[in-house]
Amino acid sequence: MSDEFKNYLNSKIGKSNKNLDLLNSFFGTQELEILKQKSISVVGTNGKTSCASFLHKILMQNGISSILFTSPHLVDVNERIKINDENIPEEDISSYMNVLKNFETDNNIELAYFETLFLISSKLFLESGFDYFIVEAGIGGLYDTTSILNSDTVCITNVGYDHMDLLGDSLKDIFFQKIQVSKNPKHVIFGDPDLYQLHKNYMHENFDLNDDDIFVCQDTSDNKTNVNFETALKVFECIARYDELDTNETINKIENYSTISGRFEEVSNTPPKIIDGAHNVSSLEALISFVKNSYVISEFDVYLGMKKGKNITEFITKINSEKFKQIYLIENDSFFGQADISSYQEYLESNQISFEVASMDDFNASKNPSILTGSLYLVGKYKKEYS
Repeated sequence: MSDEFKNYLNSKIGKSNKNLDLLNSFFGTQELEILKQKSISVVGTNGKTSCASFLHKILMQNGISSILFTSPHLVDVNERIKINDENIPEEDISSYMNVLKNFETDNNIELAYFETLFLISSKLFLESGFDYFIVEAGIGGLYDTTSILNSDTVCITNVGYDHMDLLGDSLKDIFFQKIQVSKNPKHVIFGDPDLYQLHKNYMHENFDLNDDDIFVCQDTSDNKTNVNFETALKVFECIARYDELDTNETINKIENYSTISGRFEEVSNTPPKIIDGAHNVSSLEALISFVKNSYVISEFDVYLGMKKGKNITEFITKINSEKFKQIYLIENDSFFGQADISSYQEYLESNQISFEVASMDDFNASKNPSILTGSLYLVGKYKKEYS
């Protein structure tokens, strides 16, 4: 990646545009139609990256080409755009800079960081002639940048409490925000069967969908099946049906993948150490379930660092209720956007929750079973420095 492009991209950190009508004009009418038909939008509170990445691998394994767009990245920005499971080459991502700059000049706007990378991935897909464009939404759906795709195929993994300042205070409101990532989807996949049952009437009343157009995962809560992998399989089933793939042959080729980088990732097995980007209570519950199902050891230390704006007290309360051995708070200024320890230290002390302040070095050097969690930015910083 050229230094000029790095500087151009870094200048967009913290910027916000959100003029979706204007972003539409980056593409021609025919390009928008191709994007609509060939894009798979993945929304949800948790599991979006894992589900989208599993789907990308499943398609590739069956000889179906795709480009994958996810966020955030853990170590390098070009992780966000994968071409058949390979990160976009640095020279390729830089090559779009002049097109983007001209668009900004012509429309008197400044693109935001997420928008810039999303537009690059979209143009790359259009130029590639690949079969599918798998796109993880940023926040929500209705007002998310990726909603300009108006995808025919939408996958919703689950709904939980997160980004409530933007999406609403109730799970119902959050669901409505997320599912409207497309105005008129032709196929919708639910990773959570209870979520579909709860909103079944809404789906049929607000979208032109028959029962055959909606695919619902089975309840996997009583086994160790990776629900995100099962959701990706259900998306593949949808694609296979409507694009007339021979599933009898392809389904036998599919391997079950264990984890995605930074999600339930074991970085040591003696002692066991796990890094996971859980950043809300529902994703923390999934992490706890994974640990309980995967390890005989019951006592893990937890090293915790979270971004500003997250419900840290609720997160800590859940950790404390699980009786982990020791809570360590990652020292201040360890990763981008980190919440200051002092902002929730009083809560810990007033609730008599024992904690110590520690560094990522301490986690890395620990001889105890340990978990590093609370933010993908924290996990990414750890991987960058220690992997």
